[in-house]
Amino acid sequence: MAVEDGGRDGTGEQPAPPAPTSPPNAPAPTPDPTTEPDAEPAAGQDGATVADGLAALTATLDALLAAETWRCTDDEVRAAVVGLERLASRLDAVRLRLLSTAEERRVGRASGAPSTADWLVGATTTRAEHARRRVDLAVALDTDLAPTRTALACGDLTGDHAGVIRTALLRLHPDVDPATRADAQAFLVEQARHLDPRQLARVGRHLTARLDPGADDDLARTEARQEDQRQVRCTQTDDGAWLLSGVLDPVGGATLMAALEPLSTPRPASDGTPDTRSHARRLADALLTVADAHLAGRAGSSSSRPRLLVTVPLATLLDPAAPGAAPGHLPGGHPVSGETAGLLACDAQLVPVLTTAEGRPLDVGRSVYAWPEAIRTAIRLRDQTCTFGSCTRPAEWCHVHHVTEYSRGGSTSERNGTCLCGHHHRLVHRQGWRGELRGTQVVWHPPDSSDPHVPPPPWRERVDRVVDAWRRRAYTDCETATRPDGHS
Repeated sequence: MAVEDGGRDGTGEQPAPPAPTSPPNAPAPTPDPTTEPDAEPAAGQDGATVADGLAALTATLDALLAAETWRCTDDEVRAAVVGLERLASRLDAVRLRLLSTAEERRVGRASGAPSTADWLVGATTTRAEHARRRVDLAVALDTDLAPTRTALACGDLTGDHAGVIRTALLRLHPDVDPATRADAQAFLVEQARHLDPRQLARVGRHLTARLDPGADDDLARTEARQEDQRQVRCTQTDDGAWLLSGVLDPVGGATLMAALEPLSTPRPASDGTPDTRSHARRLADALLTVADAHLAGRAGSSSSRPRLLVTVPLATLLDPAAPGAAPGHLPGGHPVSGETAGLLACDAQLVPVLTTAEGRPLDVGRSVYAWPEAIRTAIRLRDQTCTFGSCTRPAEWCHVHHVTEYSRGGSTSERNGTCLCGHHHRLVHRQGWRGELRGTQVVWHPPDSSDPHVPPPPWRERVDRVVDAWRRRAYTDCETATRPDGHS
């Protein structure tokens, strides 16, 4: 399928007909979506105007819309979809650049709009909140976010990624120096090439917390505010049904889900018929099970008490106020303050996981097949999600899989275990995918020996490097400022 195709070429001349060897209506070769532009495309090349570019783009889109996609092979469809996504990012860069120009010139005033965002809403029916965010992002890309703008223009990230990067940089402490801000932006741009916007936002929150000397106090105040704002509404309708809605703070929500998730797993019928209930229905049934258990005066129907898993580095628990201290986090990666971590630790079932100097959890060898709880917990902490491809299902929902089958000599150990969701667990066994643990990540090799699924590079060590450089600069500046004049 063609990504850049004919119609008129913007000069008013009809393009040359296709070569005789091409069948009628056959799609042109798709540009290689992996081709990386060397730099941000220059504006106004060959004297072209924006109007010329729009005319050429319109003609190309008309040709693409008229293309017979059924003629494409599967490989051509895959390449075209990926190529068009990259082109959409590049087009977004053009849109934002023009929007920045519109804001600079206040073009909305001619139509009586009080702001560029209001003009955009009226001219395009864009939602007001989206229009304001887009204008702010457009201006930021033209001022403080040049590396992000370049990556967007090259198709390396999306407009959503650019918005996440802007938000993360705005959250940096005012005292963070320009060099560290530049390091932070470069780091986030690099991570945006591997992570979706939601994952990037999580990384951004982690980075900004590490670079804020008062982050733990701020996080504790935020947690207190969220706790004050939590609420649940139960409203009975005219037909007797009940509507539930509400807001919970991160710890409260995680606690509720820790109680509901074990009770909401699919339950096949006795004859093996799959459970057809939706996930929402299973959660509702689990909530009623918890309520029934409480009224009956028992802990619940599960074999063990539900447990909220909170991961806290020992150094943070000992000194949460240390500059750059890594915060604890809930399942899913949401950070918690040292105060909250200490509070939870007072009334917690602690699961110690012994590790090597490299951070690898302990092994238990081949003496058992079933995964002991300590090892299962260690694997879930390491993987965080299903490790197959880009799957983001939380580790708490996953099975723990022997990378090398137990029957073939594989051990029940952290180095031979990984998290797979139910779908990918079945896929791996059915199709014969082979896993390989590299460092703390799993690479999946397909059965046909084609290119393996390589996960994004780990980002925590890169965050450590940014934080270490910030510490060195900050402490050097402090020492210089306190030296008497004339002394080195």
